[in-house]
Amino acid sequence: MLWLLTVITTGVLVLIAGFVKEISKTPVVARPAALSVTAHTRHAIVAASSTAASKAPRVADGSSGLSYQLLASPWRRGCPGVLETPMFSWTAGENAVAGRISLGATMFDWHGNACSGQLRQQFAYSGPGDLEPVAMGITDAVEPAYYAGLRHDRTIETSSAIRVSGHPAWMVTFLMTYPDAASEGLAWTSEAGAVVLVDRGAGQAPAVFYASVPSNLGTSDISTLVSSLRLNR
Repeated sequence: MLWLLTVITTGVLVLIAGFVKEISKTPVVARPAALSVTAHTRHAIVAASSTAASKAPRVADGSSGLSYQLLASPWRRGCPGVLETPMFSWTAGENAVAGRISLGATMFDWHGNACSGQLRQQFAYSGPGDLEPVAMGITDAVEPAYYAGLRHDRTIETSSAIRVSGHPAWMVTFLMTYPDAASEGLAWTSEAGAVVLVDRGAGQAPAVFYASVPSNLGTSDISTLVSSLRLNR
């Protein structure tokens, strides 16, 4: 009986040894790299995207302290000179030609634009409490100054407090629609716009940003421009 138990035990051990040997030959399947993304890796991806965005060309306005993204071609540096009025003076900007229009016997380019400057004294401002009414006053003033040449309807879309580089600010967005666009030969039927007023602190005139983009240039550019606003310290 002892001899029989010894034989059986020996046989079992041999079988176990063979099974272990076969298992050791089975290839190990590597975990897919896509499933191995750690929190550190995700942070690195987000940081790389932010860095790429920060390297986009920018317009810097030394007078108002504002800077913002320079959009891709056909946009170019410079605020159109036709926007200079006794009420508005722009010290930096960018523009793109949306098309040509005719007013009477005069033909001229109609631009998409993004311009900045300091708030003029015509707008009474005494502190952050005035941001909302003054921003709305600017929005009301740009309509007759810049859009009177074409029949249009204006709709205020948003009016809200925001912050630009930590500074209190107020943003108004609006939409201009052109009911006679076809008969007037326009290449666009609407135009999105925004006014942003930024408080720069005691003793400094607020910064003003104004942008208006016809639909044929891509009205989503308004969001890109406003979200890129920075105020130099």
